[in-house]
Order: sequence, then structure tokens, then C-alpha cells
Amino acid sequence: MTDGFDIAMPAAAASVRQARRDARAWCRYCRVPEDLIDAVLLVISEMCANAILHGKSDSIGVRVWLPSFGVLRIEVADYTPSRPPVVQHPSVDSENGRGLFLVDAVAADAGGSWGFSADGTRAWCTLPLPTAASCPRPAAPEPDQSFSARIPQASPRDPSSPYTHI
Repeated sequence: MTDGFDIAMPAAAASVRQARRDARAWCRYCRVPEDLIDAVLLVISEMCANAILHGKSDSIGVRVWLPSFGVLRIEVADYTPSRPPVVQHPSVDSENGRGLFLVDAVAADAGGSWGFSADGTRAWCTLPLPTAASCPRPAAPEPDQSFSARIPQASPRDPSSPYTHI
């Protein structure tokens, strides 16, 4: 899929870095503006960390794609049904609890939105694209002349044949 990627990885801290690497490469391939790539990577980091920390599965799923023109969507699944969490407002000296606060701030700043699936298994975030980012489509391969020479030529249509020739 060139309009996105969908990967499963172990529910381990090292997977956050791998998800960021994969997302950065895909975003650059699809010509997502650099300042938006930073937002995508922050959202992925926080959502993956939450999925690893709070999920009960051995794996997480990360999906990033362009579902429609001008929109980039991120989803991280922990496959653990639960009540969707809410944004916390930790004190200045708290060491954690800022993940969803950051996702909320990034989405709001970019004009996007975020949330969870009804069963709490999937966090999602949509971010508008300020430019027409698109993934390049691979060019059709040039025909191999030696191969095409071996393709039988179509015979003229037999008017009595029941088959339609296109």
C-alpha cells in the first residue's frame, strides 16, 4: 500500500523508535511537509507508549495513511478492550501522564482531531495536510520486447462466436 502503511510490532519500548522510523520514511516518501512530520512522530510516540504501557497484548499495531485528500490519519492499536482514557493535567513535577495532553495539543494546533475507538482498543488522530501530499505511484514497467514478441496476436472476431471480444 503506497497510500499508507500498517505494521504490527512487539509491545516493547524499542517498537516506539521503529514506528517513528517507519513513519518518518513513509512521510518523506509521500512528501508530507517537514513541520508536520514532527507532529506525526510526536503523536506516534505518545500513542505507542500508551499502547505498550496500558495494553495487555504482546503486540501493537501502527497504521498511517491518507484516507482522503488533505488528511493524514494515524492509528495505534493495543488490542485491549477498555474504557477510553481521558486527558490528564499533571502537575509540573509529575514524571508521566502527559501523553494524551501532548496528542491533544498537537492535534488542536494543527487543526486536527483525535480520539479512541468505542471499545478503547485503538487510538486515532487526523491531521490536515497544508499541501497536497501524495505518495508517488510506481511507474508501469516498460514492456519487455522479447516477451511481447511471444504473445500471440488476437485473431479477428468470429461473428458467430457467443463470446464478446473487447
